This record gives sequence, structure tokens and C-alpha cells, in this order.
Amino acid sequence: MFHKIRLQLTAMNALVLFIMLVVSGFSLYGYMQHRLYEEIDNSLQSAAVEFMRAGPGGPPDRPIRRLVDQQAIALFWSNQGQVVAQAPEQAVYEEDLEVFRAVRDNFREPQTVTLSQHNYRTLALPLDKPVLFIAPGAVSGYKVDTIQLVRNIDSEQEILNRLLMVLIIGCCVGVGVTVWAGFFLAGRALVPIKISWEKQQQFVADASHELRTPLAVIRSHGELMLRHPTQTVQDQSQNISIVLRESKRMSKLVADLLTLARSDSDQLEINRKPLELDLILQDLAEQFTALAEIEGIELHTDIATGLRLDADEERMRQLFVILIDNALKYTEQGRVTLTCKRAHNGIEVKVQDTGIGIAEQDIPHVFDRFFRADKARNRASGGTGLGLSIAKWIVEVHGGKIWLTSALGTGTTVHMLFPARH
Repeated sequence: MFHKIRLQLTAMNALVLFIMLVVSGFSLYGYMQHRLYEEIDNSLQSAAVEFMRAGPGGPPDRPIRRLVDQQAIALFWSNQGQVVAQAPEQAVYEEDLEVFRAVRDNFREPQTVTLSQHNYRTLALPLDKPVLFIAPGAVSGYKVDTIQLVRNIDSEQEILNRLLMVLIIGCCVGVGVTVWAGFFLAGRALVPIKISWEKQQQFVADASHELRTPLAVIRSHGELMLRHPTQTVQDQSQNISIVLRESKRMSKLVADLLTLARSDSDQLEINRKPLELDLILQDLAEQFTALAEIEGIELHTDIATGLRLDADEERMRQLFVILIDNALKYTEQGRVTLTCKRAHNGIEVKVQDTGIGIAEQDIPHVFDRFFRADKARNRASGGTGLGLSIAKWIVEVHGGKIWLTSALGTGTTVHMLFPARH
């Protein structure tokens, strides 16, 4: 699937860049052609002014221009469509005049014509007052009503042809480089998508596995009860208790999954308001004291007063319930300490236990969803591996940081740092 997407991204990127290169190249070609032709047309206009001032023959003592500077030739057309004079003389062969005669009547608009594989730019200008021209030794003359300027543009056309060739080669090379670079960059761009996809697939697989277990237990005990329809509720109390326990476990799992799904899509609203964090922690410590005594665990608190925080009270209670419950769950005998004090840049909270601890290689993964260092123990205690993931989201959505230090056989400490309320 990802290979196909990579090819599609590469093709799309290459197509877009190819279009950009073609548009840019032809824009450059069009601009260069316009500039070159503009200079040529301006020179034809200047030459036309001189020829119109001098007339068909030109004063013998005032040459129109030096031959070395001559950029254009002039053809003087009569009202009968004949060339009566050229400047310089015999500049165009008689058999070639038909090419220029075809564009003679296109006044004011410069034209490009091709003659014997050569390119010429022509400009025809009508005279306001026709001029009578009589050739030497002739009895009658012709009225000249049009002057046509012709200039060879082979050098300019050669420049344009080379430019076009360079642009075509550049586009081809650019497309090749684009395909290679696009394929490489598409692969790099798909790396986080692959990782997210794999995590999503793993998440779905783990969630399905976790849901399948309680469903299987509920189904099996339900079938056992159906086999003995005459038994009373008291007789089936054990099966009913197991069904209720697994239903409760599955309900908690679904609630945790819904919380994480909504957090991923930013659908959970955080109702921030000023909170006395120390009062919330004291209240939770009192609630867990009885449970800790039943388990034979000492619950100590070291909570400073006057610690204020802008936070969602419900989410903060959920956070500390998760952490204190985990600490009690993985401490068979010993002590759990809840610490809260003011730090130099905020409020620091620690939940420390003297339980079984976590292996060093497992510490980087403790906040991953469904990760459990001791899966058998977690399943027996009803854990789903989502508590710390939810805790991390709650801390981070409040602008805080959370991390964990632990060692096997020594215990675990969860550190949290929140920005204090100003």
C-alpha cells in the first residue's frame, strides 16, 4: 500500500515540477524573443525614418548610413506593386522579391519571413505623400508609396534556437532529478505515516485482544448459567460475580479507549479554572488511606500549602487516581509517598512507591498504549496498560512534563512538573 502511495506522490510531484519548468522555460523563451524582436523592430523603425527622409535614391552627398553600420536594407515599392529602388542597390535578387511582396501590405506590423533557410524581419511603412521616382536614363517614373525595411535575423534566431534547446534539455534533466528526488523525499515523508499506521494497527490489535478476553469470560459463564436454568441466583452467584467483574473491566477499558481517541482528535475540552492543587491531593490521599491500610501499605504525604494551578479539576483528579492506584497496585508491602511542593519554575508533584519497580529497558515504553512490563500481573490486577498513556496526555495538555525513574526491587517514582498559576 505504501509503495503505491510513494509512487503516486513521486508522479504527482514530478508532474507539478515539470509543468512549472515548462511554464518557466517558455516564459523565459517568450521574454527573450520579445526583447530581441523589439530591438530589431526599433532598429527598423529608425532606419525607416532615415529612408523616408532621404527618398528612394538618397542625396548623393548625404549617404543614409555607412555600409559598415547598415543593419537593414530598404525596398521602395510603387503603387503598381513593383520594386523601383533598393538601398543598397541589388541587395535582394529579383526572384526573392516575391517573398517580401507577400507581406508588403501588412503595414505597421513587423513580420518574420524565411528565405533560403534564412530568417528576415520586415517592416512595411506607407508614405503619407507618394514620391515620384525616375530611374537614370528613363523617360517616365513610378510613384513610390511604400517603404519596406528588411533585416537578417539569423544570429538572433540562432540564439533563440540554442536557448530553446537548453530549456528542453534542462526540463528533461529537471524531470529526471525530480523523479529521483521525489521518490526519495516521498519515502522520507512516509516514514512517520508508516510509524503512525503501525501504531494504529498495533493499537487496534491490542484493543481487540483486551476486549476479547472479558467478552469470552462473560460468554462462557453466561452459557454455564443457561445450562442450569433451574438454579437460583444464589447458586449462580459465583458466575454472576465473574460476569459483573469482567463487565466492569470491559467498561473501564472502553472508557479509557474513548478518552484516548477523543484526545487524539482534540475533541476533549479542558475546562481550566483556578485550583488549589494541595487541597485536591489531600482529599485523594484521604480516600486512598483506607485502601492502603487494607493492603498493608503506608501512605505518606508531603504536600505544601497554597499551591495554585489553572487546570481541569476532573482531569487532575483522574491523573492522580491513576498514579496512586498504580503505586498501591505494585507495592505488596512498603510505602507510597505523595509529594507536592513549589519548584523554581512551577509546581512539582511526585508519586513514589517501594514496589517491584520496572526494568531499565522497559522505562522508555511505560507511556505507550497497552504496554505492560509484567502482562500476567497486570491482567490479574485488572490493568489494561492505558493508565499511564492517559496520565501523560493529561499532564501535557496542561502544559506540564512527566517522566519516570525506577529500578527493579527498589520502587518507582513518577515525576510531574506543572507551570504555576500567576
